[in-house]
Amino acid sequence: MPAGKHDHRAAIQTRTGSADAGGNIVASWSTTASRWAQLEDASGRELYRAQKNDATVDAVVTLREQYDGLSPEQRIVIDGRTFNIKAVLGKSDRETKRGQIVHCKEVV
Repeated sequence: MPAGKHDHRAAIQTRTGSADAGGNIVASWSTTASRWAQLEDASGRELYRAQKNDATVDAVVTLREQYDGLSPEQRIVIDGRTFNIKAVLGKSDRETKRGQIVHCKEVV
């Protein structure tokens, strides 16, 4: 599949955990793979709830190469922006030149 608009390097991260000195589990994220990707901001909105301004950005990330096992338990980081995965649609296909489509919500 030609690179085209897949001009961002996407880090696919998986949550990991380890015990601290007190025996408590401390969650962290580790990069398990990276892929060339296209990033499109699909929508954005701001809500004023309970004395707090909440901003959300929905985005569509198209991975140039397939990543088997990609799921909503993982996240994607592109150019310092972090995206929680909402849904993974289809698989990449070199013959039809379609990438793996991932619907995300940016962590703001």
